[in-house]
Amino acid sequence: MRFHYLPGSKRYPDSEAEYRLLLQRQHTVLTDLDAPAELTVITCGWNTDDQTEPVDRSPELEAVAPGTYWRTVMEDDHLAPDFQVRTHLYAGRLANMTRTLDPLLRAIADEVTIGVILAPPGLDWLVHPYDGGIDIITATVAERDELKGRHPDWLSSHPQGY
Repeated sequence: MRFHYLPGSKRYPDSEAEYRLLLQRQHTVLTDLDAPAELTVITCGWNTDDQTEPVDRSPELEAVAPGTYWRTVMEDDHLAPDFQVRTHLYAGRLANMTRTLDPLLRAIADEVTIGVILAPPGLDWLVHPYDGGIDIITATVAERDELKGRHPDWLSSHPQGY
């Protein structure tokens, strides 16, 4: 399921008021999901050359989402078989508090980083904030529909929910 942060599916905040709305909606979703006091955070780094070692994460990302290298995933692009992308995944933990999450959520909204996943330690659900909104994967359709029903005005007006 996908929620949009800003009214009218506006993608990027232009003011502190819009950042506050974006952050409030993200925290509301985490509250609705009964998020625990500590969240698992997965972040990514990429390279597309012959380098097989994990890439260094930017100091900006490390500051808002500390993590350790977990694994590398190779992307198979059948349209360009000679072009290989390695996605390096880093896992860490962050307190589910505004002072620890908000810098990360703002970095995502500003596209300082992409590909972030927030989850409880048991991975009962996954939240993928991106610039413009939040993708949410719940354990059941009923949980998804309940969450969807709480915030119908946050849904996309696109017929396919983009």
